[in-house]
This record gives sequence, structure tokens and C-alpha cells, in this order.
Amino acid sequence: MIKAITIPVLKRKKYALIGLAAAIIMAAFSYYLTIVNVAFHSFSVLVQMDGPWFTSISLGLSLAISILFGVYIALFVFRHKLIKDSKNTKPILSGIGGTAAGVIAAACPTCGAPLLAFFGAPLALMALPFQGLEIKVLSILLLLLSVYLLAESIEKKLKC
Repeated sequence: MIKAITIPVLKRKKYALIGLAAAIIMAAFSYYLTIVNVAFHSFSVLVQMDGPWFTSISLGLSLAISILFGVYIALFVFRHKLIKDSKNTKPILSGIGGTAAGVIAAACPTCGAPLLAFFGAPLALMALPFQGLEIKVLSILLLLLSVYLLAESIEKKLKC
């Protein structure tokens, strides 16, 4: 069902560009949060600190989050144009939750420190068994849920 709604929406040039722009902005923001706390703002230093496997997995998950965020925004804008009400808040809340979780778990336990400091736990990711990768997986799951709920909402409206 998700493919039956998502692909035709993203084939429209307007929504494809919206999704692409949102994905690029999210990826750039995630990359910035990853590099901002690394010595000399160097990607090679990040790989030396975290190791190649952790860095590769983390960046792969960040890329997945960025793509899902782009799809979510494109579907959200399409749904908003199609349905002029805001009664169904489940896809909105899960999308916001998935995006926030993806941003907080930037790339390494100390990279999310500036954002987590606002909540009083600057090095909280270091206490987790996978150093914050589990938060990125949670973010992906929440974004998938929000895309599913948006697609379901769009499908219901199109059938009416």
C-alpha cells in the first residue's frame, strides 16, 4: 500500500523536488552535527575516533533517515493540499518524533552532546549499548510509521 501511494506522489515533479530538497537539508544538517564536535572538523578524525564500521553504519542510518524525511515531507505536503483538515495527528506526531530522534543521534556519542545538553544529559548516548545507533533505528521506525500513516490517510481520501 505504501508503494501504491508514495511512488505516484513522488513521480510528480513538484513533490519529488520538495522531497529531494527536504532530504538534502536533513542530510546536510545531520552531517553538520556529526562534524561540528570533531577535532579540526575533519571526517578522517571522526573515522579514527569511532572506527570505520561504526562510522559507516551511522552514516548509512543517517542517509536512510534523510531519505525517509524527504518522503515524509513530500507526502505531508501532498496530503495537506489534498485534505484541508488537520484532524489526523498520528502521522504528524510520529514524523516529528522520528526526525527529532534522528537529529539527536547525530553520528557519535559526543556529537549529539550539544542537543542533549538542552535536556540536561549531554553525554547520554555514551550510556547506550550501541552508542546511539539504536536511537537512529528508532528514528527510522518512527519515520516509516509516519509514511505508512500518511499513505493510509491519502488512500482513504482518494477512495472517497
